Amino acid sequence: MKNKALLVKIVIAVGVGMAVGRLITPRLGLESPLAAFAVSTMITVALLILLEGVGDKLKTGRPEHVPLGEIKNLYTVRKSEIPKATRVLADAFKDDPLFRTLFGDAADMAYKYSKVAEMMLRHCIKYGAVYASSEQLEGIMALTQDRNTHITTWRLIRSGGIVPFLSIGLRSLMKVAGSLSPIDEVRKKQMKNKAYAYIQIIGVASEHQGKGYGGKMLRALIEASDDADLPIYLETETESNVALYERFGFRTCQHMKMPVIDQPMWAMIREADGAENKVVLY
Repeated sequence: MKNKALLVKIVIAVGVGMAVGRLITPRLGLESPLAAFAVSTMITVALLILLEGVGDKLKTGRPEHVPLGEIKNLYTVRKSEIPKATRVLADAFKDDPLFRTLFGDAADMAYKYSKVAEMMLRHCIKYGAVYASSEQLEGIMALTQDRNTHITTWRLIRSGGIVPFLSIGLRSLMKVAGSLSPIDEVRKKQMKNKAYAYIQIIGVASEHQGKGYGGKMLRALIEASDDADLPIYLETETESNVALYERFGFRTCQHMKMPVIDQPMWAMIREADGAENKVVLY
């Protein structure tokens, strides 16, 4: 149902934007099809932003924001390093079942996933933080908090993530939005009225996997989240990762099947400094 609502919202915005654009463009003295398209696009984007803003205002019970603070012993990735960080994540997720299902063969997946990764990194650098295991960027971890975990049209525009995201093509864009939007709804339900840190994405380059870089990033985040008394939330589409995260004190709060692509997904949470989390982090 949520997936259908998203598609309906997009279709309405595009339809109204195109109709109004064609109507008012001649009145602006602009006759070319390109001008009409540009005006229609701007109207469509404005409508999507307005719909998102209205929906956000209707939500009540927002928690007070609790800052996570800078994480110790990790390298903070700068905006200029997004291309390198993107390559690390594209390599880390080259065999990922979710994106292979979304994008198909290896060539398409390599290109389109790199664009999705760049979009997420730009969003997190603008609205959260991106860390690496060291200055060498062996592994990357991108974080956001609370309402900023949700990637909206306005945040895509402000962060610059809209450009790489649109470059994957309309069909793939709609498939990604339709498949992944229910994950947002599960997170909203599970973390309602809670302040929390969200791992948007974490990955280690294939040549550095098995060397402890992923564990280093997780341990640093856990230490910071315990100090701030913040739970950590993440999703994983890889079943073998569930046991790995459980070693760090995470528990599965919901196991779901994503629509459109019928892909399993595990939503996991680690409560801050709880007795159940007193485990050996190795």
